[in-house]
Formats: sequence, C-alpha cells, structure tokens
Amino acid sequence: MTPCAFFPSTEAVISEAPLIIRRVVRWGDCDPAGIVYTPRFLDYTISAHEAFIGLMLGGPIHSTKTSLKVNFPVRGVELDFRSPLPVDTQFDMEVRVGEIRSRTFDLHVTATRVAAEPAHQGPVAFLARISPVTVDGASWTAVPLPDALRSRISAYADAYPLHSETSL
Repeated sequence: MTPCAFFPSTEAVISEAPLIIRRVVRWGDCDPAGIVYTPRFLDYTISAHEAFIGLMLGGPIHSTKTSLKVNFPVRGVELDFRSPLPVDTQFDMEVRVGEIRSRTFDLHVTATRVAAEPAHQGPVAFLARISPVTVDGASWTAVPLPDALRSRISAYADAYPLHSETSL
C-alpha cells in the first residue's frame, strides 16, 4: 500500500512541465449531496493561478512578488462546468497560457478527473480562464508585466501551447 493512500494530500504539484496540480475534493468543498459547491471552483482556479505565477517567479507567489514590487490581482474569471466532482474525487488541473498582453495575460485551466486506471484519462470536470493583471505594489495602478516575467511566461506558452478543444 502507498503511504497515506487512505488520505491523499489535498493539493500537490505533479508536473511543472506543463504545470499540473492534483487536487482531492474534500467534504468541506461539497454541498450535502457530496458534490462540489460552485464557489469552490473559483478557489481551485485561483490556486492554479497562484501556483503558475509562483512557478514563473521561482518561489511562492506571496513572498517572491515583493522583489518585483508588483501584485497580481485577478481582473476576470470564466468557468465552464462539464461534469460533477463528488467528494473524494481526485482531479488534475493543467495550466496553459493564452493571450499575453502588456499588463495582463490569460491562464487556461483544464480540470480532468483522475481515472481509476492510469492509462485512461477521466472526463473534463471544468474549464477556466483567469486573467491576472500586474499592478504596482504601492499604488495599485496597472503596470506593464516585468520583462523577466514576460519572457518566462512567453517561453512557457511556446513550450506548452494552448489546445483549442480545452480552452474557453
């Protein structure tokens, strides 16, 4: 038996290339019927956004962004629900980059249920698009993406292109 197989971690990065985060649906995420509450999908998506920016910055988002003197609030989110996520379900969130603009960019998250057999992929649970905007850490006014961050995001986008069938 795998250590702690009876109680897997709530969230773990299982790949950085491309970024894939595995999550487990906990009872607190669910309604009384044991299906994820709609607002929890936003939490899942923001978690993927924070993990991606942390990957691009080379460390945890909230401690590494201060060196750039910027913040990354979200200016928009879109969610498309495809299949339910019951309690104890494991799912993977794969992050891809969409459009990159001067002050903001789009992240596309495809959440897929983990299948019982590793050779098979489970159904898509939800699709999300989240758009962080870069703001000055002191004034909270929009500023251009720092050059180093823009180049890392662009390189990631080139290495792991967005698939049109799993994007909003």
